[in-house]
Amino acid sequence: MPTNKKEGLLYGICMCFIMAYGMALLNISINMNGFNFNSILATSKAFPMIFVIAFIIENTIVHFINGKLIAKFTSRNDSQNAHILFNTFFIVTMMSIIMTIIGGLLSNGNIAYVLNNFFSTWPRNFCAAMFLNLIVAGSISRFILSRYKSFASVRNSIND
Repeated sequence: MPTNKKEGLLYGICMCFIMAYGMALLNISINMNGFNFNSILATSKAFPMIFVIAFIIENTIVHFINGKLIAKFTSRNDSQNAHILFNTFFIVTMMSIIMTIIGGLLSNGNIAYVLNNFFSTWPRNFCAAMFLNLIVAGSISRFILSRYKSFASVRNSIND
């Protein structure tokens, strides 16, 4: 896990990149009636804007609320795993709600359509995001962070 701001930024970028691309690919594929080359191409075109939106929202609104919720539901005596699970649950819940609305507006532009379909779309997005966060994005991001830490350790020992 990150131990300083630089590592936190690297970890956050990796998590957001994987989560934003994975969730965009899922929703675009569903809207295009299946996973195929066209859905991958459409996702790749939309991804930069989706990534920026998700990164800004997560690091401003969601990060602030998440900190308050973790402080309320956990204590210093709780295990690191408890903190990680609460953190994941709160972030996935808030981001899946917000990005379901934003994604619907970006793809359709009609707020009435988004709100009418919210309760059929959001549960799917929540479940997919929870799986993607816990199994895929978290694992890859921790691996990248561990490689970065190993590289930084080697670089620091060479410079000393």
